[in-house]
Amino acid sequence: MTRDQKTEFEQRRLAVMRAHVQSDPALRRFRRKRTLSVVRSVLGSFIVFGMALLLIKSLIIAFEGPDAYASMVSPLLEGQAHDAVLARALGPDPLSTGIAAAVSPLFPDRPVAGATQAVQVPLTLSLPDEEPALQSLTIP
Repeated sequence: MTRDQKTEFEQRRLAVMRAHVQSDPALRRFRRKRTLSVVRSVLGSFIVFGMALLLIKSLIIAFEGPDAYASMVSPLLEGQAHDAVLARALGPDPLSTGIAAAVSPLFPDRPVAGATQAVQVPLTLSLPDEEPALQSLTIP
């Protein structure tokens, strides 16, 4: 079979398939369902991405605190309009702060940066029947 014959055969085959799809209601319905499923999956992906962004933002606000989150995000929002998409996506909103308030009891109190606290640390090895000698160290 030559290349021209092969091309002509493929064109006729596609024309016959199109005619069958257009004439058969079951095939048209299948084609329509497939198109809707692609749209539904793309839309679902955007919804999942938005929910993930909201949960990550809420966890960061709960873990670091609203002031630290604002200081982290402020360099990204420089030069952006107040109603820009990036400003709306990264800025704290009532839903993310509400989720952060609900989740914040799950995180233990973290030490404040720059604060010092005394910790008792054993500095020598001891035998099992002896108590270790403890000395107070200040950890920055």
